[in-house]
Amino acid sequence: MVNTSLHLLDPRTIAAIGQFDKHAQAYQQALRHKRPVADLRRFAALARRGDLVLDAGCGPASDLRILVDLGLHPVGVDLSEGVLAEARMLLPRHPLVRAPLQALPFRARSFGGLWLSGTMNHLRRDEWRSTLDACMGLLERGPVYFSCIRGQRDLEEVEDPILGRIHRSDATEDEVKELLGSYGLSDLTVEVRPDPILDRRRPWIVALGRRL
Repeated sequence: MVNTSLHLLDPRTIAAIGQFDKHAQAYQQALRHKRPVADLRRFAALARRGDLVLDAGCGPASDLRILVDLGLHPVGVDLSEGVLAEARMLLPRHPLVRAPLQALPFRARSFGGLWLSGTMNHLRRDEWRSTLDACMGLLERGPVYFSCIRGQRDLEEVEDPILGRIHRSDATEDEVKELLGSYGLSDLTVEVRPDPILDRRRPWIVALGRRL
């Protein structure tokens, strides 16, 4: 399924999608053994076995494959054809959708979990709320996982060790806590973690809560 509403996106986000297309294989190789397995297990423990969950910004499906192994039925969404091609090689029969998160082709309240790993880093900060509103509108109940790089950038140019020069947005712990807390999630935790590639040189914020 393809939705190509790229005209809705900031040109810097579109440029980042192009870098993911260009470096998709290298991106998949760099991250395939560095997934947040403990977080994936915590997430799955808060869902019901067999639940349909949304991996929004699934990349090459590294997390999605683990969610499958944990007994869930994740649907992967991304805008990079390159990373989706890598994902299809990994999970050739799995549902993968190319669509912007603001216009996903799913029914409201049709998912039992929402996985957002680094997804918002590629959007302007003033788009985070509306994007999360759209994703949360698809969630009936279940766990919500959110991670982003820690900082205060707003689509500022950075040098990524895999993707090269891209524009990136960040957030602070308080901002993530306020954003996710506004949805009334229960048992919300917000932590700072080392980056899987750059370790403590690029800290991440990781949050997990649950819609009852």
